[in-house]
Amino acid sequence: PLRYMDKPSKDGGSADYWSSSVGSKDVHYSSGVANHFFYLLAEGSGAKTINGVSYNSPTSNGSTVTGIGRAKALQIWYKALTTYFTSTTNYKSARTGTLNAATALYGSGSAEYNAVAAAWSAVNVS
Repeated sequence: PLRYMDKPSKDGGSADYWSSSVGSKDVHYSSGVANHFFYLLAEGSGAKTINGVSYNSPTSNGSTVTGIGRAKALQIWYKALTTYFTSTTNYKSARTGTLNAATALYGSGSAEYNAVAAAWSAVNVS
């Protein structure tokens, strides 16, 4: 595989979680944080089998994240990307943008909003 979204570091270079060292990584490896966020948002954390493939997606804080499904995660990411993100968006502002998108689509305090917050926390972005 080109990317492992459930645990990006399985490729030997990508970051699973945000840290101050992420900025010094090649953009393809630093994007592991966002890839992992999206996987957690869509599929949730922990062990599971999807289409016959086993996954075990960890979290930086030991939390359990319940996924909201790919369709809803996609709607939130697309809304954030087209409405709230700019050329200078970093991980902290991506968190804010996706929370704003979840609010616009599903309401503040909704299960989807809470899942976005939980998924970002799980990749150490607050």
